[in-house]
Amino acid sequence: MLRITGMGGTRIATLTDDAGVFGNPASLVYVKHHNLALGIAAENIHWSELPKHGTTQFVAEVNIDVSPALYYSSAFGKWGISVGYAARSSNFVNFTFDRTYAEYNRNSRQFTATTDLFTDYNLLQEGSWITGFSHKFGKSAAGARLRWVRQVVDRGTAISTLNLAARHGPEVDVEIPEELIEAIVDELQFGDRIREIVHERQPTLERTVNRLELDIGFQREIWFDAAQMNPPLQIGILFENVLRADLVEPFPFRLGIGAAYEPLQWVTVATDLWRDIGQGGIGFAIGGELHKTWTGAAPKTVALRAGAGRANSDFHLYLGVGLRLGTTYLEYATDIENFTDESNKHLFAFTLRF
Repeated sequence: MLRITGMGGTRIATLTDDAGVFGNPASLVYVKHHNLALGIAAENIHWSELPKHGTTQFVAEVNIDVSPALYYSSAFGKWGISVGYAARSSNFVNFTFDRTYAEYNRNSRQFTATTDLFTDYNLLQEGSWITGFSHKFGKSAAGARLRWVRQVVDRGTAISTLNLAARHGPEVDVEIPEELIEAIVDELQFGDRIREIVHERQPTLERTVNRLELDIGFQREIWFDAAQMNPPLQIGILFENVLRADLVEPFPFRLGIGAAYEPLQWVTVATDLWRDIGQGGIGFAIGGELHKTWTGAAPKTVALRAGAGRANSDFHLYLGVGLRLGTTYLEYATDIENFTDESNKHLFAFTLRF
């Protein structure tokens, strides 16, 4: 996940040491060793206060999307496998505090107040159990990835009403504001003076869907010299969401082609082109990686990544770094969308190779 993002999102023809559950499933045959990886992504971290209107005294919106993933991958001879779980939680909430209505009844010596909090929510929880496998034959490799997807969508409005009530004794002189306010505050400090907080939900959409999805990929090495002394050009084809599962938020059927090349042992460049069927335009990604390895009892590797691309009519800039210390890999990548801080995606991953 981290190498893909750091290199601009290129994944159709690129080869990775751990492959995982995010790239082209055909690349699983090139996995090295056993890989157990844990990653998490956070994006759309957003909080802002909005202009007040009507009787409102406070309006704000909050948004945060979190995507954790855990997977294992390995290769055995001409076969590669990967199993894992990837999730996505998208949370958008709008808070509106209505004006507080307060009343004091002099005859009954009672103070009452009512405040309403309106919470408009749009929540999506998505989890996928993923199994991938691939097989190499000659200079080519083919693979498939099955995803059991569960989506839970919850949209609507929650209304929370806070009712306060306080009654003071006859000894309080109501003509002295300081004494009256102090008596009311003292009464409100006791829990039994707060009558209740009433919660009411008004859902507009509550739906849970479980569906199976399928991705199919191919990769092939192309050599430009008969002796095969120079590095080959790697090309790939990827068909995603082939089953076009009927989900609440469906995935588009995607057809993509890509190419990757390593002109030097420490340089990798790649590019992808794809089309989401039913949507306009063609998406593209281009990226590269520079890496240096120091061998020894505990090998060390440093990788620097960068890329750019267009997806869903938005331009993205990608940066990433990876550090290897023996069998441990630590990686970070960021996806900068339209050069706005609020839409940035931050990804962290930890991989144990054994």
